[in-house]
Amino acid sequence: MKFITSKTLFSIAMVSSIVFTGDLFANQDTSSALVKSKEYQPNIVDAAGEKQIKYKTAEQGKITNSAATKAELNLKKNVAPLTRETARSYDDPDFWIYDSYVTLDNDIDYDGYYSSFTIEFDVDTIYQRAAIYAEIYSSTNDTFTPFYTTDIYYINGDNTQDAIVVENSLITGFPSNDYEIMIVIYDADTDEVVAVSDGTDDADLAFISLESENYEYVEPVDVIVVENGGSFGSWLLAGLGLVALRRAIK
Repeated sequence: MKFITSKTLFSIAMVSSIVFTGDLFANQDTSSALVKSKEYQPNIVDAAGEKQIKYKTAEQGKITNSAATKAELNLKKNVAPLTRETARSYDDPDFWIYDSYVTLDNDIDYDGYYSSFTIEFDVDTIYQRAAIYAEIYSSTNDTFTPFYTTDIYYINGDNTQDAIVVENSLITGFPSNDYEIMIVIYDADTDEVVAVSDGTDDADLAFISLESENYEYVEPVDVIVVENGGSFGSWLLAGLGLVALRRAIK
C-alpha cells in the first residue's frame, strides 16, 4: 500500500547472516558461500534516539531464530541468477535509486581485495510513502546472483533521510576478483521489480575488489634469534662480572 498523505518515517535495522548455495559465478565454487550482514537506516531513530535493530540468521534458506518475514520468504524464492537486461526490463518510472555508495572496510592481508564492505543506497518515489525491499546481487560477468535481501521498509518521496545501509562481511565463497554490485528494488505489496542500479549507471557499483575471509592470507613471521659467541662475547661477560663483584665488595 502506498500512502499519499503521510510523511511519517519508519525505521528498521537488521543483522543477518546468509548462506546461499549453487553457482554464484561462472567457474567458481560457491557452494559454501557465507555472508554476514548488518542492515540499518542511519538517519532514522526511535523516540529514545536508538536505531531499531532486529537480529536473524539465515543458513541455506532456513531461518533459525525467528519466524520468516515476507522478505525472508522471497530470499528463498529468488535465488536464481538474474541478467542485467531481465532486471532492467521491469523498471517502474515511479521509483528510482537516487544514489548509492560503496565503502571498502577491511583488507586483512593488504593485497587490495577486501573481505568486508558497506553499501548505502537511497531509493526515491513519486509517492509520499511506499513500502519496498531490496535484493543485492553480485557478479563478475553479466549474470548476477543475490547475496542479500533486506527487510521491508518505507521510503518517503525524495527524502534523503530514509537511505539504507548494509554492512557485509564475506566469510566464504568469494574468490579474489573485481565484482560488480546490482541493487534491485521490489514493491513490497506486489513483489514486482520497480528500480534497478548497477555498475553501468553508477560507477560506485563497478570494479569492487573483494575476497572472502578464507581467501585472506597473512604471511607468518619467523623470528630468528642469533647467538654470537667468540672472544668478544666472553670478554664482555667477564667484564660485567668484575664490575658486579667490585660493587658488591664496596
